[in-house]
Amino acid sequence: MGDLTEAAASETMGRSLLRAVIVTGALILAKVVGAWWSHSLALWADAGHSLTDIVALALSWYAWRQAQRPPTETLTFGYARSEVLAALANSLGLVVVAGALAWEAVGRFAHPVSVQPLAMAVTAGVAIAVDVFLALGFRGSSNLNVRSAWLHLMSDAAGSLGVVVSAGIVALSGWSWVDPGVTIGISALIVATAWGITKEAVAVLMEAAPSGVRLGDVLGLIQGVQGVKSVHDVHVWSVSSGRNALACHLQLDTTATLEDSQAVLHHVESAVAPLGITHVTIQVETPDKPDGHAPW
Repeated sequence: MGDLTEAAASETMGRSLLRAVIVTGALILAKVVGAWWSHSLALWADAGHSLTDIVALALSWYAWRQAQRPPTETLTFGYARSEVLAALANSLGLVVVAGALAWEAVGRFAHPVSVQPLAMAVTAGVAIAVDVFLALGFRGSSNLNVRSAWLHLMSDAAGSLGVVVSAGIVALSGWSWVDPGVTIGISALIVATAWGITKEAVAVLMEAAPSGVRLGDVLGLIQGVQGVKSVHDVHVWSVSSGRNALACHLQLDTTATLEDSQAVLHHVESAVAPLGITHVTIQVETPDKPDGHAPW
């Protein structure tokens, strides 16, 4: 039942990603028209942000499709990490776009351009509604790839909100510098959004311990299992978001039987399960025949 529920949730997530790609494509066209009409750099920035969104969402959807593929003889863990690679590519792409927008905004300070605040506000207002609607389909997910898509949409909504605010200020005061000023703010928001995802994606690729899992806690749980004499060569990592694994060597008493060792393995698996570790590989040893330690 659990596998069926997980599969259904995965299919729902895939449909949500594909819907987001299609709707964001239409939204980009609307923003481009609005930016051309209003001469607003901030709205062009918002359209550029949405362009990275559609690429990011398309990558996320493709990565989701890849992650459903079974393991092969060469890719024995399957394609699950394609989601992590997509998340990393998305976040790095956002940083590049942010730099380009900030550079253009600096030029606008030196050469102000008159903008049409009404067109800015209407276009950005529609964008906010659409982004929030799409983001609701991804709320609460622990999957790094899905979270990166959610962050793209929410940061895009925040950028559009900045455009609405700048449109109001321009309409009331006539200050043309507000438009490039908001653009720089949107650029900073983009970088901040990308930073957290980049760090987490790199951590997964570097085989770091999963977020929220301390090696000391893992050791304590294993050593607390009756029958375990000692534990070493402990490694905890994530294959992809939510897919945590553990490998270790256990020393048992020399009097332990095969049945005893199987019971210990079962208890170790149960002990670490609350930490989100769902795949456990254990090598059993006895004190008189220890295995050599690996260099890592």
